[in-house]
Amino acid sequence: MRLAVCTMAFAALLAGSPLRAETPEQLEALADRATGEQSGVSLAQEQAARGEYLEALSTLERVLAANPQTHYAKLLHALYLCKIDDRFGGQVELGKLNKKNFAKQDLASARQQCGMAGKS
Repeated sequence: MRLAVCTMAFAALLAGSPLRAETPEQLEALADRATGEQSGVSLAQEQAARGEYLEALSTLERVLAANPQTHYAKLLHALYLCKIDDRFGGQVELGKLNKKNFAKQDLASARQQCGMAGKS
């Protein structure tokens, strides 16, 4: 999934549903949203935009458990590891990604944010 598509999905979902669960029903709806490929990635982006990187990582782990081949979720997971100061973990995950699954600029940006500038 390209970054621009995710950004548009993020904007559309930001105006919609609640992001914090206060009732069991809301918690279930949030969990359901986190296991869907696109909705889970969008939810993680919303959480990260608020600085909630641990929550975003948890959401991405649920997405990846249900959809293990979700390339963009893998990229975000690596990037968010770097954001919580686990640069080594993020760099290892970035190193595992197949370049052909990403736009060159998306992968380059993630690598730069994880302190891997110049490495391919």
